[in-house]
Amino acid sequence: MNVITSPFGLGEKLILELVNRGESVYTLFPSPKDVPMSFLGKIHLKYGFTKLGHDTHLEKSLPKKAETIFHVHDEYTGSFPHLFKSNTLATLLLLDWARSVGAEKFIYLSSGEVYGQGTMINEKIAYNPRSFYATTKFEAEVLMRYYYRSFEITTLRMFFAFGKNDNQGYIANLFSSITSAGSIETDYGVISPTFTDDCVAPIINARDSKGSQIFNFCGSSITVAEIVDKIKTVCNKSPKKISTGNVKLIGDNTKAKEVLGYKETPIQDALKNSFG
Repeated sequence: MNVITSPFGLGEKLILELVNRGESVYTLFPSPKDVPMSFLGKIHLKYGFTKLGHDTHLEKSLPKKAETIFHVHDEYTGSFPHLFKSNTLATLLLLDWARSVGAEKFIYLSSGEVYGQGTMINEKIAYNPRSFYATTKFEAEVLMRYYYRSFEITTLRMFFAFGKNDNQGYIANLFSSITSAGSIETDYGVISPTFTDDCVAPIINARDSKGSQIFNFCGSSITVAEIVDKIKTVCNKSPKKISTGNVKLIGDNTKAKEVLGYKETPIQDALKNSFG
């Protein structure tokens, strides 16, 4: 049994891929009204209802047994307590539940923002989170140290992930500001964004690889100003003003390419697919 902690965005893509392969999947919806018609009647798909970050008794909504947990749930914006409960506390509760049901593999989708800043950052670079969001992801990774004896843990650090129906994240926030004619003010000047469609197969490959490992998932480097211009072209709208900083956060995806078969979609095609 595969457990996927969010049925939205990248989670939905993972669910559909695994179900199409004939694998059993269990996922979590906030409420019954959130279940799409396309999910109804699928033989290999089951689901429960809970709000991660609110419910501290997750075991009531989760299955009695699971082999692999894909922890893809993530909250990018909100109050500090909300981010801590959703990203850090929820991860701790899931880790403990996974141990109690005898899970074999725990795959955690972390963030490249745990590194803080730098260029060509590989998996050996030290943590240096610059935001509260990044700190909650860093804290979740620290908690995992106490569960390595119970099951294999693979951490995937995704740099500025975006995709169709992904409403969370840095790129989604840029799109929202552009389409609402708002203002964009950011410390970042150059980043390496990740198209979530490119991650589905590598994430499954990470499950099938042996041992506990860490991988960076990221695309090629691009200035934030260029990303804004490309999104403007896609949606034919413009922000009120834009102010970018000098911070660079550029990952090195060499390990993910060599071990997991990660490949990049050209950024213009990825943005068109996501926001067109």
